[in-house]
Amino acid sequence: MSEYQYYEFQAIDRPLTPKERAEIKELSSRVKLTSTQAIFLYNYGDFRNKPEEVLAKYFDMMFYVANWGTWRLIFRFPKAIVDPRLFQTYALRNAITITETSKYIVLDIEINQEEGVSGWVEGEGWLSQLLPLREDLLGGDLRLLYLVWLKMAPELVEYVLDEDPIEPQIPANLSKLSQPLKTFVELVELDPELVAAAAQASPEQQATSEAPLEDLLSKLSEAERQKFLLKLVRREPHVDLQLINRLKELAGKGKSTPQFTAGHRLLSELQSLADTVKSAQEDRERERARKQRVKELEALASREAQTWKKVVDLIELKQAKPYDEATALLKDLCDLAVHQGRLAEFSERFDKIKSDYSNRSALMTRFRSIK
Repeated sequence: MSEYQYYEFQAIDRPLTPKERAEIKELSSRVKLTSTQAIFLYNYGDFRNKPEEVLAKYFDMMFYVANWGTWRLIFRFPKAIVDPRLFQTYALRNAITITETSKYIVLDIEINQEEGVSGWVEGEGWLSQLLPLREDLLGGDLRLLYLVWLKMAPELVEYVLDEDPIEPQIPANLSKLSQPLKTFVELVELDPELVAAAAQASPEQQATSEAPLEDLLSKLSEAERQKFLLKLVRREPHVDLQLINRLKELAGKGKSTPQFTAGHRLLSELQSLADTVKSAQEDRERERARKQRVKELEALASREAQTWKKVVDLIELKQAKPYDEATALLKDLCDLAVHQGRLAEFSERFDKIKSDYSNRSALMTRFRSIK
């Protein structure tokens, strides 16, 4: 299988300047560049620069995938609106790392799957679906980081983590994943039963309506008001969040704190719960299939006589496909007989058909599948 590596960088808070675009063009002749996006695709060779450094200098989010089982998501956040301690709770060597530059917090998520990626890998189109995750993280929604822990903890046991690690703090609303989070689960092939097991201890948090903060604007000093106006004129990103956070401080509320439950379950407990969730789901699916089959058989009961006649008509055609159709109908009639407690009656009619057409070996071979 040939090598495949896909890098996609996205500028979100502001477009790239002409100078920045010129500098990015110098990084690789393979670049596909716009004012907000840079894509590098490799079927051999590799990107010569460190992607985390390129992101920290020019972009706000990066997506990477390789066909040997590696995914990477890197986020850049302005220091003015992000407290890195919020992310540190989930720091996981070889998977989740947090670094700082003079202006930014860089959150680097790396997923390595030892058994590789199942199926064909295609990088294009994923980042656009994952972009809302950055805004979620800015707002204190850390479900993504917990999901990364769920995915990577089994891979990192023994050489990075304890043999049976305890989960980190559990964010709210794991049972109600947003579409971007569902996309992430699909992308990295995270076991949905494991997510469902983890969600059992996740609190449900409703969006709360807060008292309007407009009245607190007058409490800002003249210097602060001028500072925020200057930020708006310069079109600096996330001025609204900075202002809201400042007004909350003046109201004595501080920054909004996400709701968590302290992590207390071992990884082995989560995996055992996942097995239970999977078993219960399989039971429900079997019950749904049983009810559907009963519905089908009850519909068949109203046309049983016509179905027996159709079986004979199909056999008389002396062709392979009609033989298959006749056999399928006989299986349905057998199931109907079992459902109605009339198996002896079915067996008698079926034996008669077998006797009448016993010289047709191809048909008799198919009939052996009816039990």
